[in-house]
Amino acid sequence: MKTKKIIFILSLIPFGGFAQKGYTIQGKIPYVLKQPTKIFLEYRDDTTHVLDSTVLDNGNFIFKGHLSSPSAVTLTVQNNPNEPLYKQKDGLYFYIENSDISIVSPDSLKDAIVKGSQTNDDDIVLHKIQRPYRQVADSITKVYYTLTPEQRKDSAFKANAGKIMAITQHDYDSATRKFIYSHLNSYVSLEAFKEVELAYNFNPDTAQPKFDKFSTTLKESSLGKKIQTIINKNKATMMGRIAPDFAEKDTLGNLVRLSDFRGHYVLLDFWASWCHPCRAENPNLIAAYKKYKDDNFTILSVSLDEAKTRSAWVNAVRYDSLPWTQISELTGFKSKAAVLYAVEAIPVNFLLDPSGKIIARNLRGEGLDEKLSTLFIKK
Repeated sequence: MKTKKIIFILSLIPFGGFAQKGYTIQGKIPYVLKQPTKIFLEYRDDTTHVLDSTVLDNGNFIFKGHLSSPSAVTLTVQNNPNEPLYKQKDGLYFYIENSDISIVSPDSLKDAIVKGSQTNDDDIVLHKIQRPYRQVADSITKVYYTLTPEQRKDSAFKANAGKIMAITQHDYDSATRKFIYSHLNSYVSLEAFKEVELAYNFNPDTAQPKFDKFSTTLKESSLGKKIQTIINKNKATMMGRIAPDFAEKDTLGNLVRLSDFRGHYVLLDFWASWCHPCRAENPNLIAAYKKYKDDNFTILSVSLDEAKTRSAWVNAVRYDSLPWTQISELTGFKSKAAVLYAVEAIPVNFLLDPSGKIIARNLRGEGLDEKLSTLFIKK
């Protein structure tokens, strides 16, 4: 009975309590391989990319290291040394933490069972909960790609698919939230919190007390600090706040400031040439621009392209026929504007009134026209 009590108490200690121990991953690949064959362990610890390897000894392997917080890792057997790791056929994706972890494989690495990582156990439970909703979404996507371009435009199909997807997303989020708030000491819950609670148009004032429920250890992890930063920055870009000013260069190298557009209604749009949803939204932006450009409305687009894709950015502006001001720092998501507005994914936009105040966020398709129509009544 005493032993059981000790095990129970240890299970309640947060992962930070084992910070000095480090991790040990030990396993065996059952099938026969030509020697020497390497196995690789790859993951990111905070901002550090880690790639470790060892030679299999009759199929046995062991890895040791230390993590600042739990991490998703990829374990890959290099069956063909002439191919890069991502093309190798036998690999395993799972979570590790600072603990003793074993890899039990009935036949191949990809079908192995991971033991000794509570974080990985939590991830399995969460994915099992989410699986039915993912399957519905995947089935609709599969049907979509079997249709012709004309069939995809069918209003009845779009309306029906959209309704199903909306209900599925709602149920997915609800199920995920139930897991999160019943596993507040799990790193997996922290990752799920970022996905669900910090989605488009989230309210930082309501997200903060929810985030505060997590353990101190989780909040002080690298991911926890990143989440807190996102919440803080979104407080500065909430509706009703004055949009933070910034300056970036246009396609001709001229410095353009957001504040240069004061006195106008401005749609501040974050996009990139490589972003398919962004490019798909451009026709809606063009329609809105043409309809309301004579009513004191304009658009300022900030590209999150990088220096190596500068030509793709310029060509996309020309190909999509975007007539409004285009600017970019060509540093991707590290651009000052993206960091200032806590842009984690694109497309993202903010609608500003003539005083520079944010009056709407993430307007898409008909939603953009509906909002603008309330500002500029057309006869």
